Amino acid sequence: MTLTPPRLRLLLLLTACNLGVWTLAAFFATSEFYRRSLVLGGGAEWSESLQFQLVTSLNWALFTPLVVFIAERLPVRSSHRIRNTAITVALIPLLAAIRVSWGSLMVNYGEGQPFSEELLKKSFQIRTHRWIAIMAAIFFIYHLVQAQREAAAHERQRVRAQTLLARTKLDELRTRLQPQFALRMLRHIGGVMHDQPKAADSLIVTLSGILRRSMGRGGDERIRLADELEHFDHCLDLCRTGGRFALTARYVADDDVLACHVPALVLQPVIEAVVLDLTAGTGGSVDVRCERQGDETRVEVCWTVAPGGAAATTNLRIPCQEAPA
Repeated sequence: MTLTPPRLRLLLLLTACNLGVWTLAAFFATSEFYRRSLVLGGGAEWSESLQFQLVTSLNWALFTPLVVFIAERLPVRSSHRIRNTAITVALIPLLAAIRVSWGSLMVNYGEGQPFSEELLKKSFQIRTHRWIAIMAAIFFIYHLVQAQREAAAHERQRVRAQTLLARTKLDELRTRLQPQFALRMLRHIGGVMHDQPKAADSLIVTLSGILRRSMGRGGDERIRLADELEHFDHCLDLCRTGGRFALTARYVADDDVLACHVPALVLQPVIEAVVLDLTAGTGGSVDVRCERQGDETRVEVCWTVAPGGAAATTNLRIPCQEAPA
């Protein structure tokens, strides 16, 4: 495994957190022991108590990576959940016994004395149950943190999948729209060209701008809703030019709604349906209403094909963002 700079920074951060947590535990244990000694009438020295608790906590700081390593190799959310849990339960007393033996050895070494079986026996009698509890707490905290990390990773994957799906849908809509929309408009331009050549030239320029805008937008780009509605109106203007289609449009939206940022080309399927329907006859009317609802913008588009055609309605709920400061 290559030790890259980010991995090295993470390793140093985890080491600092490990030492920091156990150092705080040493100060807490010292204050508890000191106050208990005062209440019971003892004469314990703060410095001696702190020295002892620091040695104990630093031994735990050395032991914690081993416990974490074992917990990492025995996940309780895998297909072997029951087996790994049973192994963990069996290992905790064994690890606690090793920790007790190590602590006794360090006490003898620190005092410059040979190994004492009596001290080891007393350590087992006094500390084993506490060390088992601490060992179990380390396992529990590790698995809890891992569960939260996995839940956060799954949520990020879900969001990425939704984003990719939305981007794919937009790309699909863009590729599907271009041939239908372009062919219908080219037929419209061909009909205008005989009577109004200058208007036909303007229509070609307008159509190329609309298509270029549609093809140039990225799937994750966000623009103002006002710009998206302006693009909608440009497409309707393209149909109005030449007088072949009588189109009317009304837009109802507050300024704060128009300033919201929405995914580019989010109205593309609506534009497709409206333009193709209205140019199938002699025109019609379009009514667009936009309103803010929490973190979404509700866009209702109603259009009626003339003469005497049935009305159609499309409702969109678009995730929106506030304009950047």
